[in-house]
Amino acid sequence: MGSKNVNQTPIQGVDDVVRLHSVRKVYGNERNGVVALDGVTLGIARGTFTAVMGPSGSGKSTALHCAAGLDRPTSGSVLLDGREITGLGERELTRLRRERVGFVFQSFNLLPALTVVENVALPLRLAGRRPKRSRVDDVIARVGLADRRAHRPGELSGGQQQRVALARALITDPAVIFGDEPTGALDTRTALEVLALLRQAVRDSGQTVVIVTHDPVAAAHADRVVFLADGRIADELTSPTAHAVSARMTRLGAWADEPALADGVR
Repeated sequence: MGSKNVNQTPIQGVDDVVRLHSVRKVYGNERNGVVALDGVTLGIARGTFTAVMGPSGSGKSTALHCAAGLDRPTSGSVLLDGREITGLGERELTRLRRERVGFVFQSFNLLPALTVVENVALPLRLAGRRPKRSRVDDVIARVGLADRRAHRPGELSGGQQQRVALARALITDPAVIFGDEPTGALDTRTALEVLALLRQAVRDSGQTVVIVTHDPVAAAHADRVVFLADGRIADELTSPTAHAVSARMTRLGAWADEPALADGVR
């Protein structure tokens, strides 16, 4: 396990699927605005699982949104799958996100009128591609929902809905899957099942996964945890344990008002 106090990752690899370089994000004007990211340089290697953590307001969600092309940095550059995205127009950016990025959100974001099969196939249809039923069925089976293909979200548990969201993220074979608190709305057992599926996608399919989380147990499933504080990279751990993550978050002051979480108890 290693730890490093820098505002950038030590090595920018040639196979980084995501790369932020000196990214600064200010909401409002430069003089009086809120600095969400303050010159962050970060590389995410292909085929790895990275968790981003930090106190409330540390910039972790902003970093994910900039990396995924959901938000534009005030300055600096973002490369996604080898392509500089900060100068792309909205139409090009939308196409890139649709084809090369998968998203898994805390609130699932499924369409209630569509079946599991239809929700999973939706990204392909939006891209003007005809989904192959065998491919859709295969992805649904990978997340353990082969017997729920015709169900609608309202007929599924929260964990099953998040599995559908993960299948939807996987269907386009994206360069990277971004998760914003993907287990935040799930009970502990179900969260572990979803995390195991994310881990499996990395191990078996060479997928790249980046999640923002407040949960040290979730972060311990990652290969690496990057900690942000005040819009800057404060530290990182490789081969993390839940205990080590909890200890580092406590030193960052992230859980000053949450003693139960500071002890690693959910």
